[in-house]
Amino acid sequence: MVTNPSNQRPPPNWGDDTFTKYLGFVRSNQHATFVHNKQVVSDLILLDGLYLKLNESMNPRPMAPMGFLFRAHSAYRMSAAAVLAGQIYESQALLRLSLEHGAYGSFIGNDVQRAVRWLKRTESESSRKAVRKEFTHRNIVNHLQTIAPVLAKQYENLYEGLIDFGAHPNESGFSLNTIFEENNGNTFIRTVYLQDDGLPLNLALKTTVQVGMWVLHIMQLIYVQRFQLLGIKDALEELRERY
Repeated sequence: MVTNPSNQRPPPNWGDDTFTKYLGFVRSNQHATFVHNKQVVSDLILLDGLYLKLNESMNPRPMAPMGFLFRAHSAYRMSAAAVLAGQIYESQALLRLSLEHGAYGSFIGNDVQRAVRWLKRTESESSRKAVRKEFTHRNIVNHLQTIAPVLAKQYENLYEGLIDFGAHPNESGFSLNTIFEENNGNTFIRTVYLQDDGLPLNLALKTTVQVGMWVLHIMQLIYVQRFQLLGIKDALEELRERY
């Protein structure tokens, strides 16, 4: 259940165990990142407002891509929350989820039959196989290259970077979130759950903004007039100058 967090105190016994105490560290880190990284956090907030402005506009046409936009926005929010907390490794899978929802929304576009096929994927094994064959990574990239080559290249770069740093179990993500320490001839390996200030956090914050921008840019190709009327196009162009 969603409640208003204003002036809300933790319930009794919150923080008395290792799990809820960890969640307290998560919130404390979010507050610290909010204070120490004002510009990029302001841009994350700006992007969230642009999503809301677009999501709350009435009667979009076509309808199908908006469902993917809602899910992309939700994943963007959760990935940003994870990054603000320093959960850099885990945020990569959420960012990939947001990125792919934007790409799927573009791939479906105003193709009603494609949307129907996707929605009926689980109705039979043949439907499942057909959709799996149609909605491949390569088919989606080819679609993006046809409609927007620059955005297609950005998509591939973001996608591969997210895969490398945590959206899949890969060495780069492990190494970035692992610390080796030598003490009295012994080697200790520490796995980082919550990153502190530094390069990994800065990179993750930048990537979160870039993913959020990319989804809106690809959706702009579908809802051209809506982006212009709501002022989202101009806001994106201004934001793009910083990233």
